Amino acid sequence: MPSFTTWSRLEPRTADAPVQTGLAARIHDPLWMLGRQWQVGEFQGEDGGTPVVARWRGQVAGMTRYRAGPIPLNTQLDAGPFDPSIPLETLVERQTLRRTRAGPLDGLRLAVESGQHFLRLLRLQPTAADHSRTIREAHLVPLLADEERQGLDPESLAFADLIAGRALDGRRLRAALGDPADPHIARNLGIAPGDLAEVDAACRAWIAWEESLFAQPEAGAETWQADRLEYTFSIATRLNADSFGERTLTAAQYDDGTLDWYSFDFNGHVNMGTGRDPSGTTVTRTVVPAPVTFHGMPSPRFWELEDARIDLGALQPGVTDLGQILLVETLTGFGNDWYVIPVDLPVGSLAQSRSLVVTDTFGVRTLLRPLGDPALADRALGWRMFALSHLDTPDGPPGQSVANLFFLPPTLAQPLEGPVLEEVLLARDELANLAWAVERRLETPLETGRDTTSEMRRPVAGESQPAPDDPPRYRLATPPPAHWIPLIPTQVAPGSAEVRLARGAYLDISGSPRPVDAQARLIGAGTPGRLLIREEEVPREGVLLRRTWQAARWHDGQLVVWTGNKVSVGRGESSSNVGFDTLDD
Repeated sequence: MPSFTTWSRLEPRTADAPVQTGLAARIHDPLWMLGRQWQVGEFQGEDGGTPVVARWRGQVAGMTRYRAGPIPLNTQLDAGPFDPSIPLETLVERQTLRRTRAGPLDGLRLAVESGQHFLRLLRLQPTAADHSRTIREAHLVPLLADEERQGLDPESLAFADLIAGRALDGRRLRAALGDPADPHIARNLGIAPGDLAEVDAACRAWIAWEESLFAQPEAGAETWQADRLEYTFSIATRLNADSFGERTLTAAQYDDGTLDWYSFDFNGHVNMGTGRDPSGTTVTRTVVPAPVTFHGMPSPRFWELEDARIDLGALQPGVTDLGQILLVETLTGFGNDWYVIPVDLPVGSLAQSRSLVVTDTFGVRTLLRPLGDPALADRALGWRMFALSHLDTPDGPPGQSVANLFFLPPTLAQPLEGPVLEEVLLARDELANLAWAVERRLETPLETGRDTTSEMRRPVAGESQPAPDDPPRYRLATPPPAHWIPLIPTQVAPGSAEVRLARGAYLDISGSPRPVDAQARLIGAGTPGRLLIREEEVPREGVLLRRTWQAARWHDGQLVVWTGNKVSVGRGESSSNVGFDTLDD
């Protein structure tokens, strides 16, 4: 038998053509609805109109001064200019790359690649003869000595053996050219006099190219504070034209790689010399206010269901979680009472509101004064979303905020972060009564990181394994693991009660009488003097330091590359198993 498939569809059909009855949404008991509205107070007239036009007026000034490092209180100085052409993270975190140091292993790969680029630029010059071989043989990569080959990883050792005595060393060439502003090739290389101008032009183009590769600070302008394991810097601008118009912002504890407005404190104890700088300009913006919306907010419209992606009723704040309780109450009870106005400001500027005039649907204009205005009866009352705090001083009260200052820092959203070059763990060792700097990752001559965790448990050189019947072996001291550098409590000055952790060294008792010192730049290796770390910077949970390559593009498309440090929480206490006067079975 053939089958027949049918569908049935229900369609509403009204008795008459108009649709007013269906849109009226009649209810069975309208009196109950009116009573309910009376109970919740919906019949109370507020006589308030809806904002339709907002006119904001404020004082805006771009940052003009920058100073790296801490500034003592009650100091007046003439700080250097602020460079807005690069991101603020780059300006603060950038470090000096020691490519021109005498060490044959420092920046070896970059030295070879830059030397190859110089030869390319030299071939582009219209010279009568090819002088690339002469210049290369005069600045070859030197051969490694036996003591320099020890401790190298296999990749770096193979690369050094491949290019030693063959490739042009960019470090040696850079040192031989003399003044970077006016470089000249050595006249004793036998280059024809008619080709000297062309060779010097290639040298100038090569130095300009090399200077543009990485962002590096000027001499002595690094912001990293090795004793506190953080960055410290200050920026300032002249907001008003009067003698008290300078506004100085200080970031005293920046260490996590995320720089924003809350990283700064208002510093009224210093003067950075902005008296000759141009003052801020008055900015006026007239815009249409828009209601603030968020997912899950109560809907004010008739018969409209709320968004279920956020369930505010499912939040279960704790008894002491006052902030979350206030947030839920504000969103549910007053979520539709907020309006937002867009105000575009230049990046890297400090803004101070002067007035806000709001015009509602009834044509009534209302003047809203900013918090902290002298015309307000009580300048301490009011709620602020973006408020800078005063810089804490030893004799000042903490937690004091500054009203009516908004800083829009010239920072990046998310820079590209390369592999970790160095990683150092600062940890406490209660059994040895010491703190240690564990070099878990070190930079190689190829500008990459080398994992050293496999080398931390090394056997003593020249020591045979004991037999089962051998008597216990006496040890005067057990050696610490490799790449563990002791941090010794040291008195800062004679008669002073302040104690800091000094980076020390120890005698290698594993077979060769040589001192074992730090190799990571994070703990001051290769710099003159000893590193003194404040004792409170190494808590019981430890500190993890990392140095990485970072790259980003600024708003003008410029590519910036730099190396920076980051600090995070460690993994707790550690044990080096160091002992004295022990017997080993």
